[in-house]
Amino acid sequence: MNYDENVFKAKANIKARRIWLVFSLLLTANYGADMSNGLYPSKQYLYFVLLCWIPFFIGELFLKIKGKTTDIYRYILVLGYGIFYTYLLCTTASPIAFTYILPVTSLLIIFKDRKFMLQCGIANTISVVISIIYRYMVLSCTTATDVKNYQLQISCLILCYICYIMSIRHLNEADGALTDSIKNDLHRVVNTVEKVKTASNNVMDGITVVRELANENKHGSDVVLKGMNNLTNNNQELQNRTTSSLDMTTDINSQVEHVVSMIHEMVSLTDESIHHAQISSADLEGLVTTAGTMSKLSSEVEQVLTEFTSEFEKVKSETGTIDNISGQTNLLALNASIEAARAGEAGKGFAVVAEEIRTLSTETKASSKQIQDALMRLDEISGKMTKSIEETLKLIQLTLEKVTLTGENVNKITADSSQMGEHIQVIDNAIKEVETSNRQLVENMKYISEIVDTMTLCIHDSDDISQRMVSKYDESANNINSIENEIQALMCKLGIGGFMGIEDINPGMKATIRLTKDPDHDFHGEVLKQYSNQIILSLEEKLSLRNSESCSIQITVGNVLYCWDNASIHVDKITSDFVVEITGSPNILNRRKYPRADLSNFCNITVKNTGETFHGRMENISANGFAFLCDAPFFADSKGTDILLNILSFDLPDQAALEGHIIRSSDDEGMYIVGCQMPEDNMAIKDYVEQLLG
Repeated sequence: MNYDENVFKAKANIKARRIWLVFSLLLTANYGADMSNGLYPSKQYLYFVLLCWIPFFIGELFLKIKGKTTDIYRYILVLGYGIFYTYLLCTTASPIAFTYILPVTSLLIIFKDRKFMLQCGIANTISVVISIIYRYMVLSCTTATDVKNYQLQISCLILCYICYIMSIRHLNEADGALTDSIKNDLHRVVNTVEKVKTASNNVMDGITVVRELANENKHGSDVVLKGMNNLTNNNQELQNRTTSSLDMTTDINSQVEHVVSMIHEMVSLTDESIHHAQISSADLEGLVTTAGTMSKLSSEVEQVLTEFTSEFEKVKSETGTIDNISGQTNLLALNASIEAARAGEAGKGFAVVAEEIRTLSTETKASSKQIQDALMRLDEISGKMTKSIEETLKLIQLTLEKVTLTGENVNKITADSSQMGEHIQVIDNAIKEVETSNRQLVENMKYISEIVDTMTLCIHDSDDISQRMVSKYDESANNINSIENEIQALMCKLGIGGFMGIEDINPGMKATIRLTKDPDHDFHGEVLKQYSNQIILSLEEKLSLRNSESCSIQITVGNVLYCWDNASIHVDKITSDFVVEITGSPNILNRRKYPRADLSNFCNITVKNTGETFHGRMENISANGFAFLCDAPFFADSKGTDILLNILSFDLPDQAALEGHIIRSSDDEGMYIVGCQMPEDNMAIKDYVEQLLG
C-alpha cells in the first residue's frame, strides 16, 4: 500500500469520530437510564443531550465542509467533548466519571502530536479542576472521601497524560529511527533501483541492438538463403550446361579431328594444284612465245600484203597503159584502113595489115579487159584477205594480251597457291593446337563437372546450415522477446512502485497527446519542462482548448514509453504553452518493434552538439530507427551521440530529415555501420517500409 499522509489523517479523524459517536451514544443511554430512575431531572438530561450532540454534529458539518483530512477536527473533538465531559463531571455523582475521557484521550495518541496531547492534558485537567471546584463550592462535596477522590482524579489524569506524552514521544522517536532507517534503506533501494533502471535501460538498449543486429542478420540470412537457392538453381543449370558443354566439346573434338583430316587432304590437293599451276605456267609461257611468233608472222604477212597491194596497183596502172596503147593501136589501124582505102589497090596489102593490127588491138583490148576484170577480182580478194589478216592480227594481239594476262594470273594463282599452302599449314598447326587445347578442355570440363558436383554438395550443406541458422534465429528472437517482456514487466513494477515517474522526464523528449473526446487523433509535441505533477509541452499541431480537458499522454523515454491515462490538459494563458496535469505513476511499455527495409540513398549526418557534418550512405530504416554507413573515424566511439540525418533523394521528402540517438557502431575494415534510435515512432516511415516490403 502506498503511503499518503492525507489518507492517514482522514482515517485518524474517522476513527476519532467513531469513538466520539460510540461514547456519546453510551453516555446518552446511561444518562437517560439514570434520569428514568429519578437520579436526574429531565431538564438536566436535556442540557446533557444538547451539550453532547451539538458539538458532534458541528464536527460532522466541519468534516463535510473542510474534508476528512483537516487538522482542525481534532480540536473540535477535544473542545466539544471537553464541554460535554465537564458538564458530565459537574452533574454526576459517580466518582469514576472522570475516566470517561480516557478512551477518547487514548485514541488521540493516533495523531502522535505531543504538543496537541499536552494541550489536551492541560484542558482536561482544567475541566476536572472546574468540576471539583463546582462540586466542592456549589454541591458541598467536601468530605475527606470526596477530597481524596479529587486528588485521585487529578493524579490519575496527570499520570495518564504523562504516559500519553511519553508514549507519543517514544513512538515519535521510534518512528524517527524507523523513518531514518527506512530513509537509509530507501536511499539504498533508490540507488539500487536507479542502478536497476540504468541496467534495465542498458539491457533494453542492448536488446534493441541485438534485435536490430538479429533482424539485420535475419535479413542477411534470408538474402543468403535466397542466394543459396538461386545458386543451387544456377548450379544445377551450370551442371546441366557443363554436361552439355562436355558433350558438345566431345563432338567438337571429333569434328576438329575430322577437320584435321580434311585439312591434310586440302594440303595434298593444294600441293597438286601448285604442281599443275606450275605446269600450266610453263605451257602458257610456250603459248605466249608461239603467240608472239604468230604476231611476228602476221606482221610479215601484213607487210607482204602491203607490198602485194603496191605491186597490184602498178599492174593495174600498166594494164591501163596497155589499154591506152590498144586504143591508140586500134585508132592507128583505123587510120591505116582509111588510108588504104584511099590508096585503092595499092593499099590493099596495107589494108590487110591494118585489119590484122585492128584485130590484134581488139584482142589486146579484150585481153586487157579480162586482165582488168581479173585484177578487180584479185583486188577484192586482196581487200578481203587484208581485212581478214587485220582481224587475225587483232585476234592474235588480243589472244596475246589474254595469254599474257592468263600467264600473270597463273603466276598469281601459283603464288596464291603457295601462300594458301603456307596458310593451310599454319591452319593445320593451329588446328593441331586447337585439337590439343580441346583435349585439355575436355579434361578441364570433366574437372569442372567434378567441382560442380562438389559445389552442389557444399551448397546443400550451406543450405542446411542456413536453415538451421534461421531456426536458431527464431529461437533467439523468441528468447530476446522473452527477455524484453521480463524487462518490461520489471520496469512496469518499478513504475508501479513509484521508482519510475515524472522525474525521469527531461526537456526535449517527444510526447503524444490524445484527447478523451477524440482518441483517434494524436497531437505530437516536445517536453519543455516538468514539475512535480505537471508537464509543460509545445505541440506541433494547433490545439484549441477553452477549458481543461481530460486526455492521455505518452512520452518516449529511451526504449520505453511512459503513459498516463488519466491526465488533463489546458493552456497557460501567460506563455501559451500546454500544461498537462498528471497523477500517480505511469504505465511503462516497451516501444514497438517495426520491420526494417534496406535503403541505399546517400545522406548527410550532423552532430547536434558540435555541428560537424559527415557524408554517408543509408543501410536500412524502420519506423523508430535507422542505420547508415560512414568511413569517418568519428563514429568509432560515438555511442550515445545525438545526430541529425538528412536522406538525399528520399521518396518521402517531408520525412527526409530525421533525429537519432546512436546506440551501436561496428567497424567493418574502416567502414562504420552506425545504428540509431529515433526519439519517437514515425508512422509515415512505417507505412513506407511496409509498402517497400510488399
